[in-house]
Amino acid sequence: MQPDTPDRLPYSKIRIFLHHTEARHSDMKVSEMKLFYILFFCLPMVACRYGADIRNELSRAETLLQDAPDSALNILQSIEPDKIRKDRIRAEYALLYSMALDKNYIMVESDSLIRIARNFYHDSGDIRRRYLSDYYYGLVLYNRQEHAEALVHFLAAEDDCLKLGDPYLSGLLYTQISNIYRSAYDYSNSLVYIKKAYDNYRRAGKTRHCGYALSDIGDAYAQLERPDSAEFYYLSSLDITESVRDTAMMRATLCYLALVYINNKEPEKAATTLWRIRRQSDTDWDAWEYVVMATAQQMMNHLDSALYYLKQADIPFDDSRGKAHWRLSAANIHMKTGEYRKAAEEYQYCAAVQDSLVRIALQQSYASLHRDFISERQHATMSALYAMKHRFRLSAMAAAIFILFVGYIAYINYRKRQQTRAQYIEAIGEIRKANQLLFRKLEKRKMLETQELRHLMKERFGVVSELAATYYERRGTDEQKAIFGKVKALLDSYASDKKGKEEIEKAVNLCYDDVMVKIRQELPSLKESELDLLRYIYAGFSLRVISVFTGDSLNYTAVKKSRLKAKIAASDAPSKACFIDLMS
Repeated sequence: MQPDTPDRLPYSKIRIFLHHTEARHSDMKVSEMKLFYILFFCLPMVACRYGADIRNELSRAETLLQDAPDSALNILQSIEPDKIRKDRIRAEYALLYSMALDKNYIMVESDSLIRIARNFYHDSGDIRRRYLSDYYYGLVLYNRQEHAEALVHFLAAEDDCLKLGDPYLSGLLYTQISNIYRSAYDYSNSLVYIKKAYDNYRRAGKTRHCGYALSDIGDAYAQLERPDSAEFYYLSSLDITESVRDTAMMRATLCYLALVYINNKEPEKAATTLWRIRRQSDTDWDAWEYVVMATAQQMMNHLDSALYYLKQADIPFDDSRGKAHWRLSAANIHMKTGEYRKAAEEYQYCAAVQDSLVRIALQQSYASLHRDFISERQHATMSALYAMKHRFRLSAMAAAIFILFVGYIAYINYRKRQQTRAQYIEAIGEIRKANQLLFRKLEKRKMLETQELRHLMKERFGVVSELAATYYERRGTDEQKAIFGKVKALLDSYASDKKGKEEIEKAVNLCYDDVMVKIRQELPSLKESELDLLRYIYAGFSLRVISVFTGDSLNYTAVKKSRLKAKIAASDAPSKACFIDLMS
């Protein structure tokens, strides 16, 4: 036998080596298989556990949605939507998230979230979730100002809502439909649906919602010019809002009630209602409330108070309706104060707003047309499908007749709308022409009266002005010293005599819209000598004549005029611009 060497192993050792190698490979394969089975069974368990946690969180959020919507929103925001695998859970998450945003008064204009729920529940047998997905999808359309499309979805969801028999959900739906009709100035249909909403809220025991609905009913009656009904529902709403201590709603309802009193020619009640807002809310009025108070003061002929409140409301409004009310109040005040040009400008703006509202009102039937079209389309589709199973020709004939009928009705409605629009536009043109003619006549009459008054004043004080001017030019000559001394004495007595001053001031007030009365009210700090200077300047006397009246030199009289002008400019008098213009 040959000795063992490192290069060559005996056969027995080779077998032992091969046996150990195969054993190691076998152990490795077993370990890999164990790892595979562990992963295969554990991963689904982990995924199921995470899915179960998400379902639990969604259930908890749904429970808190009504009483604690902010907590529900926090729970939903803590969920990572990318980790939701099942379509059903994803749809439930999208629906609850949309509801939580609405409950927290967060306006949503994107339909990317609610569309997930709507697509899933559209053909689902879950009527409640199908209705809610359609409702909140319509709400997104409403937030995007797509009112016609929103109305279509709300009306389509009405059948499911009635099947549910939930008065609270019905009240929410009818409130949204009423809001759409109100945005189109269709107050008759708005009143119908908001009354339905109130009945459902009352059956559901939602007291706060009943208060809101009663206020909306009052608003509809106010727009339909039924002030007694509007006052009744506003007062009913106030009883509820005061009982639940809803300060914001109470304040809004009081403002609407004041508007009803204004339209009903009861300005004292309107002012009392507005002061009630101050007492109960302990805050200042907003722009709308200042406009209503200004209108009430104007109707009571308190023009200074009306101007004050109107200036307090001179801030930007969010809607054209508020601007129109502000400008209409300003126009009425300007008419009573004799500022006809400003009044004409304000009336022109109101006419433009009225024109736009008339155009919107002409399209009021658009929303109703959508509803009728949906109903007729559903009926026609069902009839066509039923007829196609039996007689193809009869269905084709029925479809043709239906199309012709709809086209004929649409054509008739289109012609009526065109005729009505033309009549409104023609009437508005006539109103504008009549307003322009009236304003021109009033302006011309005012100008003639002012010119006549000023001419009479110049004739009346012309002799005095001429004597004073002659005295100023010749007071240095010796030979006529006695005569001029007598003239000087006459002028001094006229200028210093109380009756003469009153006569001059009366003429000035008559010509310049009580300018001296306004100066005494707005500048009470002026001295009597400064008032005398203003009186002579407004009467049209020159500086030479005034220097004779006051006994001052011509230069000093000019300096006093300049100082007085600067003093008025530095004051906070509301009419200082007018006072300075009359001194020029």
